Amino acid sequence: MTQSDHIISILIIDDHRLFNDGLSLMLTDVPDLHIVGQVYHSREATEQVVKLQPDVLIIDFNMPEIDGLELTRRLTVELGAQRILIVSMYGENRYIEDFRKAGASGYMLKTSSKDELLTAIRSVSQGLMYFDPKLADEKQFSNHADDVFLKKYKLSPREVEIIRYIKAGLSSPQIADKIHLSQHTVDTHRKNIHAKLGINTIADLVRFAVETGL
Repeated sequence: MTQSDHIISILIIDDHRLFNDGLSLMLTDVPDLHIVGQVYHSREATEQVVKLQPDVLIIDFNMPEIDGLELTRRLTVELGAQRILIVSMYGENRYIEDFRKAGASGYMLKTSSKDELLTAIRSVSQGLMYFDPKLADEKQFSNHADDVFLKKYKLSPREVEIIRYIKAGLSSPQIADKIHLSQHTVDTHRKNIHAKLGINTIADLVRFAVETGL
């Protein structure tokens, strides 16, 4: 159960029945999650969102009738801001940016682990942005990082990586495991990040990451 003991209601929208059903089955045993519905035809999504009022929508990128990007746009325009988590096989930055602009709260690769998915769902449900840290490699973000973060804020590539993981809701031990460093080293990086940015709390760091598009 989460710290708030809040049950997160989820609607899964994916035309691939095996993936849709598999995802539902995988999440069924998680105490703080409740699957309120599954949609296999994207044309039915808006009606089900209105009817079920889920906390989080998990939406597939590729669907034959209305694709995930267009559906995200429609839901945002017609129903206002929704907490939408996209699941996709595509990691290209252009797609991620399209979904950001369309109103998605998060973007996950279908190759992600269950733990990563749970982190994403819980982050999005709290109103945070979650874009899979694996997508934030140097090739995809090098120009942005070099031009803004590395120069303006004097952050190292490793510090930028750690900020993204913190924004995604990972703890120091989890980050240490992800990037194969000791927890002490990660904590040192975190202290340096706070000193360079002149901030004192995780909330301020997350706000910085969201506002600067990290």
